[in-house]
Amino acid sequence: MGSKELQSLAEELGAQDLFLFQVVAPGRLVNVDGYGRGAGWAGNIEVQQETEPWLAVAMQEGLARLTRAFATRAFGPYWASEAAAVWTGDHLVVFGGEGIGNLDSADLLAAARRAAGLTAETPVAKRLADDLEVAQAALAVATVSGSSLREVAEAVAARTAEALGCEFGAVFLFGSPPRVHMVDRGWRPAATEDEVLTALAPVAYSAASALQVEQDLADSPLAYPPLSIGEGLVSRCSVAVGPNGSLGVLSVAHAGDRPRGFTSLCQRIMVSSGQAAESVFGAYLRGDRATA
Repeated sequence: MGSKELQSLAEELGAQDLFLFQVVAPGRLVNVDGYGRGAGWAGNIEVQQETEPWLAVAMQEGLARLTRAFATRAFGPYWASEAAAVWTGDHLVVFGGEGIGNLDSADLLAAARRAAGLTAETPVAKRLADDLEVAQAALAVATVSGSSLREVAEAVAARTAEALGCEFGAVFLFGSPPRVHMVDRGWRPAATEDEVLTALAPVAYSAASALQVEQDLADSPLAYPPLSIGEGLVSRCSVAVGPNGSLGVLSVAHAGDRPRGFTSLCQRIMVSSGQAAESVFGAYLRGDRATA
């Protein structure tokens, strides 16, 4: 792997993040290595050229820049205020960080070619560490206990949000009446539980058929106030709990103080947490509180 070399290259350029994308099929790229988030997310970002306009521009024109007054979604789960994407013909290299958007084109191209020349393969140790992270997150949820449904639900939401570094978590439970239980890890809506319940209801029904990943809530048709980008949230991931979502939905979100989305590893963690939550709630609702 070229991790040390990529670190040196990024530091020379003044980049906070570096992503090295390899083409694995026409129009399909996978982040295999990098620096900063590019290293931490290695093997866990897969993008399609046709659904990523900014990256598509870079691949068509050779270079694309992003310079904004505040962080916006650049691609996939990555948010930045300044970034540059360079297409080398075989690899796509993305640099992110303050000042990157204004760097000389020749310097960016030279750095990208150097990065592309390094061996691109996600190490086995990284993949094994990711698998362990998924298992640990599921175990944390599976061992939740509580003397009330609220305690159990809040613990499930809190442990899932913690595993994913999210600032907000909630469990929406169907019933008569339906209920919502929230946890605050840095962000909480300025709203009543009923208002949050109403905002989460469409997500609960939508997540029953498939994992819901909203990388940018500004573009989501399901992002209703008070759980919208206007109130401070930037991205959200939600998974059904129970067969066909019969129990409800587990939902976590990132806030604007640390804007980012959800990698494929995050999504794996979310799915495993939802499966563990199904067992926890099932045990509680059966009255088996010793294992709930």
